[in-house]
Amino acid sequence: MLSDTQQRLTEWARWVKTSDSGLRMGYNRVSLVPAGSVAMPVCSDEQALMVDRAIARLRQRDQNMAEVLVMAYSCGFSLTRIAREAGIGSRERARYLLGAAEAWIDACIVSQ
Repeated sequence: MLSDTQQRLTEWARWVKTSDSGLRMGYNRVSLVPAGSVAMPVCSDEQALMVDRAIARLRQRDQNMAEVLVMAYSCGFSLTRIAREAGIGSRERARYLLGAAEAWIDACIVSQ
């Protein structure tokens, strides 16, 4: 189910931000949690690595879709900012690429 995959992507993004593994996906870490806030639970390393591998496969297949996905989940960028940063034109194009990337990741995870 796509909503499960979206939840996994959200947890993966938290895992990347809090991980000491040094994984950066080519982007600088973004801290969206104010100091002193309650820490959000992150997924297990095994599940995060499964999502990470799926994103790596997506990156090989379609660089733009992977970039949009990482900007949305890991960086927390709006669709407008994603369109501007990725140079893909419009907010609607960013929404389309994000939806396609989420569906691709969902299919990849389900097939494992």
